[in-house]
Amino acid sequence: LFVGGEISSTHGRNLRYRAGGETAILGGDLGSFSIDGGIDFNFKLWKKDINLSAKAFMKNNRPSFYYRHYHSEHFWWDNDLAKEFKTRIEGSLEIPFTRTRLNAKLENVKNHTYIANRSILAPNRQDYLNRFNVEQEKGNIHVIAASLKQDFKYGIFNLNTEVTYQYSSNQAVLPLPTLNAYANIFLKFTIAKVLHTEIGADARYFTKYYAPDYSPVIGQFYLQNPENQVAIGGHPMINVYANLHWKRTRIFLMMYNINQNSGNSRYFLAPHYPISPRILKMGISWNFFD
Repeated sequence: LFVGGEISSTHGRNLRYRAGGETAILGGDLGSFSIDGGIDFNFKLWKKDINLSAKAFMKNNRPSFYYRHYHSEHFWWDNDLAKEFKTRIEGSLEIPFTRTRLNAKLENVKNHTYIANRSILAPNRQDYLNRFNVEQEKGNIHVIAASLKQDFKYGIFNLNTEVTYQYSSNQAVLPLPTLNAYANIFLKFTIAKVLHTEIGADARYFTKYYAPDYSPVIGQFYLQNPENQVAIGGHPMINVYANLHWKRTRIFLMMYNINQNSGNSRYFLAPHYPISPRILKMGISWNFFD
């Protein structure tokens, strides 16, 4: 049984805010609580609109049910886990007339709960047997993230970019790539005043790190075994495309993963699970209505 409340103001033109919280007073979640809030402030700078916002939360909750109990043919566990204590402070600045958005956040996690791979070598074989354990990091883990989103437009030329920096104080338990980057460059124009056209390319990139592996048996991500870790990243993923729109008809063409054979060709988003190789995709959408 939880009790809680909320106070908010969402109709203000220059200032909006929200604060709320809840706590468990009966049952297995007794002692759990959650407090969160945010404020959004709009103001003028050189007669231009600026948006400044901040958010924060504090949570002390039990890990989800399947971290505590899981019964299947291959895996079986019942765990008595401590509550996860999380705090986060986040702020963002948005400048619409320059198409700029800045965001920064700081988070602390105690008793971080995760699935670890404690595989062992199979007897008389040279491969590993899967052994999953739900574990908790008793110490504090600090996470810092900052991102910049910037869009440009000049005539028919468009460029959308976003760069994110991340830091985890415990990469062994909570691995994160240091840098994530995305760019989309395209030409947007109209042919004969009726055919709306976009031609361009987009790219995604993240630095190398030991990303969590995926287990189809339990349908969850888990930390890699320290004995045989595989790093992914350091390889850009590039697509080129064309979008056409005429009246009620839309057509797209895309060459996916066009740089498949460049560099080390390690185009993975999860260890041992490569993305699709170079492939040509096409499609048409035609709305039948008057």
